[in-house]
Amino acid sequence: MPYVVSFVRWPGESTVEMVKKAIEVDKKFPPDDSLGENLVTNAINADMDGIKSFSVTLVKPGKLEETILRARSILNMYLTIPGFKYSVETWATVEEAYTSIGQTPPG
Repeated sequence: MPYVVSFVRWPGESTVEMVKKAIEVDKKFPPDDSLGENLVTNAINADMDGIKSFSVTLVKPGKLEETILRARSILNMYLTIPGFKYSVETWATVEEAYTSIGQTPPG
């Protein structure tokens, strides 16, 4: 069961527009627990370059493609906001990483 990790960044001056868009997106894409467990729904931080956020979903077996498609569909709705950038990545669990090299994780 891999993780799908989404990273988002936008300039601070786009925050009001981001919040308005988030309300719209939440209505169109309510939570879908059938895809996996949201371990981090949205962690947010700010730095000198703007605002950044990430989310992490532990994907259920057989749901990876659907989870990635959903994440991209959600994030694509924000592309009209100036300076908005995102990436969606697939990360292995420790167990998957060890298995990929023919090993068993400790513990």
